[in-house]
Amino acid sequence: MEYIEQMNNLVASIEVKEYEGQPVVSSREIADNFEKNHKEVLRSIDNQIEILGGAQNCAGLFIESKYQHSQNKQWYKEYLLTRDGFSFAVMSFTGEKAAKWKLKYIEAFNKMEEKLKNINPYAGISKELQAIFAIDKKQQQIEQNVKAVKDDLEDFKGNAPLFNIECDTLQKSLRGKVIKELGGKKSLAYKDKSIRTKMYIDAQNQLKREFDVSSYKAIKRCQLDDALKVIEAYKPPTAYKELIDAVNRQMLLEEAIL
Repeated sequence: MEYIEQMNNLVASIEVKEYEGQPVVSSREIADNFEKNHKEVLRSIDNQIEILGGAQNCAGLFIESKYQHSQNKQWYKEYLLTRDGFSFAVMSFTGEKAAKWKLKYIEAFNKMEEKLKNINPYAGISKELQAIFAIDKKQQQIEQNVKAVKDDLEDFKGNAPLFNIECDTLQKSLRGKVIKELGGKKSLAYKDKSIRTKMYIDAQNQLKREFDVSSYKAIKRCQLDDALKVIEAYKPPTAYKELIDAVNRQMLLEEAIL
């Protein structure tokens, strides 16, 4: 139990930070925890960078940075080390305490990487791939936004009132249906203004009842096809139908007499 508590205390004192989507630790913290002089740690890292061919070959290991001293407020050099950079830097550190610190740093790195994965699912992959995924995600978002705008526009257009030309189409269809039910323009029923007016009013009322509107102009654009079907299916009330038949029979009788 004492060993476990000691190890937990060690990991609690480790500050693994996030830098551009990856976990890093400061060279200053490594110097403190491994009981090294920070200048010696810097010199060791500089030597390793030189051996590896320069900073351009160590981008995934060491990141040069600066820190401000808390007392004199001066800025000094430090390095931020990635997991691989940390492993490379402490490779030569030996001893029981150093081994414990190495183990707890690995654990701290694991925890930070898991945390970053929950925040950023692309953490741990190259910046190039992250950029590709970010562009793809942005493109998907743009496409979703465009689709949402199109859907909203279609919804608006569909639920908007009829345009004038569509009102004319509806009126023309209704007028044609009434003329047909009256027996055509040459019929006596059509020529009788009273009968013709009653039929127009009844057909319009039937249309308004079907769509629960006070005026056929309030019918929505998306309902136009249904409104045309209602007009096509319209039948005059029995009383009107009998009246139309009676008036039109009179015309047939007159033609027969002539």
